[in-house]
Amino acid sequence: MSHQHLVFWQNKHRLTSLVVGAVFLITAVPAFAQFKPRDRKPASDNTRSGGSRSGCSPSGIPLTQLAPQTFIGKTASKRPMLAWYMSSSQNARFQLYEFDSANSVKKIGEVKEIHTTVGINKLKLPLEYPELTVGKTYLWQITIDCENDTIIRRAEFTVINPQSLAKNRFTSIPESINYYAENDLWYEALEEALKTTGNGKLGQTGATLVKELAQSEMLIGDNVDKKKIQQRIEYLQKIASERI
Repeated sequence: MSHQHLVFWQNKHRLTSLVVGAVFLITAVPAFAQFKPRDRKPASDNTRSGGSRSGCSPSGIPLTQLAPQTFIGKTASKRPMLAWYMSSSQNARFQLYEFDSANSVKKIGEVKEIHTTVGINKLKLPLEYPELTVGKTYLWQITIDCENDTIIRRAEFTVINPQSLAKNRFTSIPESINYYAENDLWYEALEEALKTTGNGKLGQTGATLVKELAQSEMLIGDNVDKKKIQQRIEYLQKIASERI
């Protein structure tokens, strides 16, 4: 074999290896699925009535739930993880309600006092609360006290039958996030994303999810407070852009 033929063969071999390696990387790491919920059932008046006040942070980001608020979210967990943003470290109160009619709720368990941190706060539904019921819709509420005010934030979700999901064995966190986002399971997707972050942090993947959440919080119906919803969208975008 001549020297020119040998060099050509070596270069061709390197090029083939690079192409194979690139294809492997593309297929080995699943693309991140955007959270674009198809079924966006509007939340009830219980949630829409929540105020848009600044929440103890007149110059910054107020108390903000990291969950669908204009529409009813979904989870397949009987003890979902709930998350919200705080700009100050202070006590907050968690309450859980179950809908017994379209606009009527009943309290589940007792009020739980939580010491929060600056940034992202997480709460896995505590064991002192009963397991949630498939098919039921719930409302979770976070309350904080300011100097002369009380700030309340609410979000609603429905528990779907986990048996309706594929029995996947995920090989990586990105793969699991991808699956949950594709299936409109916001609570599971965010929980997975926050597994790799430090305390109080959102991280890059979590930030991507929150940006998608902001885009999904579009105006629904005629009787919505457009200014309040737009403010919430802006807060979510700021939280995501800063990867708090």
